[in-house]
Amino acid sequence: MQDTDQAPQQGQNPHIKPEPVSRPAYSRGKALGISAILALVAGLVASLVAVLVMAFLRVVLGIPTPVELFGDFVLKHLQAGPFVDLLVRFSPNSKTAPQGLALLGMIALGTALGLAYAILTRLRLPLERGYRPGRPEWLIALGMAVVMTLLAVLLFWNEVRQNFLGLPINWAITATALGLLVVFGLYAVTLCLSYRALLPKLASPASAALAQSRRQLLTRTGVAALGLGAGAGSFGLIKAYLSNYAGYDGQKTIFRNGVTQTVTSNEDHYVVTQNTDDPTTNIDLWRLEVQGLINRPGTYTYSELQKLPSTSRAITLECIANGPGGRLMGNAIWQGITLRSLIEQHGGIQSGATFVSLYSVDGYNVSLPLNEVLAVDALIAWRMNGAELPMRHGYPLRALIPGRYGEENPKWLTRVELTDHFVGGLYSDQGWYNGMLHTTSRIDRPYGTVAVGSAVEVGGIAFAGARGIQKVEVSTNGGTTWNVAKLQAPLSQDSWVQWTYEWLPLIPGSATLLVRATDGTGELQTSKRQSTVPNGATGLHTIQVAVK
Repeated sequence: MQDTDQAPQQGQNPHIKPEPVSRPAYSRGKALGISAILALVAGLVASLVAVLVMAFLRVVLGIPTPVELFGDFVLKHLQAGPFVDLLVRFSPNSKTAPQGLALLGMIALGTALGLAYAILTRLRLPLERGYRPGRPEWLIALGMAVVMTLLAVLLFWNEVRQNFLGLPINWAITATALGLLVVFGLYAVTLCLSYRALLPKLASPASAALAQSRRQLLTRTGVAALGLGAGAGSFGLIKAYLSNYAGYDGQKTIFRNGVTQTVTSNEDHYVVTQNTDDPTTNIDLWRLEVQGLINRPGTYTYSELQKLPSTSRAITLECIANGPGGRLMGNAIWQGITLRSLIEQHGGIQSGATFVSLYSVDGYNVSLPLNEVLAVDALIAWRMNGAELPMRHGYPLRALIPGRYGEENPKWLTRVELTDHFVGGLYSDQGWYNGMLHTTSRIDRPYGTVAVGSAVEVGGIAFAGARGIQKVEVSTNGGTTWNVAKLQAPLSQDSWVQWTYEWLPLIPGSATLLVRATDGTGELQTSKRQSTVPNGATGLHTIQVAVK
C-alpha cells in the first residue's frame, strides 16, 4: 500500500532525525473496515454538498441538475405505454416522486463512490501526516471530477442544451457543462478533504495525546456539520424550486353552464407541460435562432422579432391525451409570423431541406416534415388573445402547427432549424403518434335531466384540425338514427366548430345521445374506440340523459 505521509511535522528541525514512532497495531481487516466506513461517510457529506450546489445552480442560474438530465434521458428510452404506467403508478406525484427517487439514487451513488476513492488513494492507517491531502489524493479527486463530468456530458448530450432562464442552445450547452464540472468538482474536493479529515492520525511525539484527540474530534465534528449544513441548505433550495411547481399541468379548458366559449381565455385554456418547474425566461438572455439548411441563418432578440410582419389567426390546440368528450383542448387567437414568412426573411430554403426541427429552452424538441408544416401555414407566435404569451403557454415564443396534437406545438421556442433528416425527441422516441390529429366531436349540453315534451338545445364542438368540419350529426336514440346539426361559422380553418341541434324528447326514460362529425375532406369520424396511448384516442362521445 502507498504511504504518502512522510513529510516532517511543522516545527521540527529537518536535520535532526525524529524519534521512531511505533505505529499502533491495525490489522488488515480493522484498517479496511475503518477506511470503508469513513469513506462512506465522506462520500455522503460530499454528495450533500453536491446537491446543495446543483440546487443553487438550478434555482439561481437555470442550469439543469444531473437529476433532471438523467430523468430526461431515461424518459426518451421508455415506450409510451410504460411511460404512462409510471405516471399512473406515481400519481398524484407523477413528476416529483421519480425525481425524488433519482435524487436519493444520486446521493447513494455519491456515497458509494467514497469507497472507490478510498481504494484508489490506498492510505495506510493510522496516517502519519496531518489533515492536508497529498498530491496523489488531489490528483485522484481531480481525475474523478473530470471523468464524471465527461461521462455526464457524453451520456446526456441531447439533454444538456436546456437552460431554464432561456439561454440560446450553444450557450446553454456550455453553461450546463460548466455547471456539471462545478457540481462534480466540489463533490470531489469535499470527498478528498473529508476523507483525510476523518481518518485516524498517528500521535506525534511532539504533541500531547489529549490535544491531538481534541483536534481529531473537532475536525470530525466539522465534517458532520458540513454535511448537516449542506443537507439543510439543499432542503431550502429544493423547497424554493418546488414553490414554482407546475401544478397546472393537465389543466382542462374550463366551460360554464354547458357552453364552450368560441375563444378560450388565457386563464381557462388547457395546459400540459413536461416540466416539474417550467422555464422563467429572461428576455435579455433569450434569442430565436433560425439555422440549418436556409440561405441566410440569423438570430433575433425579442424586440427584433416583433418588428417582423405578423398575422393573427384562431388555432385550436388539442392534447394527444384528450379522449372522447375530453376538455384537454382550447381555442385562442394567436399572433406572430408564419413559418413561411420567416423562411422568406432568410432568403429561402436550401436544397435538401425536408424537415423542420423546433427546439425549446427546456430541452424539448419536435421534428416534422417541412412540406406538411408549410402546407398548414404554421405560425411562430408571441401573443395569445391580444396579450403577451403567458409564461405557462410558452413565453416568449411558441410554435403553432395546425392539425397536429399539442405535443407537436412546442412552447418556449428558441431555435428553428431546417434539416435533411428527422431529429428524435421525447414523444417521438417514446413512439407516440405524430400524424395529423383525429377528428373529434363533443356534447357540452344537456347533462342530467331534461323535461319531456319541452325543446332542448343539444350543443357542443367539433374539430378536425386543418381539415375543417363539413358536417355534424346527433343521435338521441343510441345511434339508431342521426340528425344533422346546425354549424356556427368557425373563426378560421384551424378552429373548432360550434354546433347545435334542437331536440324534442317525447318519451320518458333514459336517452342515449351521441355525436359524430365529418371533416372537410368528407371523411366520417370513426366510431372505433381507441385509447390515447400511443396513437391518440378515437370513438364517439356518448352521454346518458334522463327524460322526465
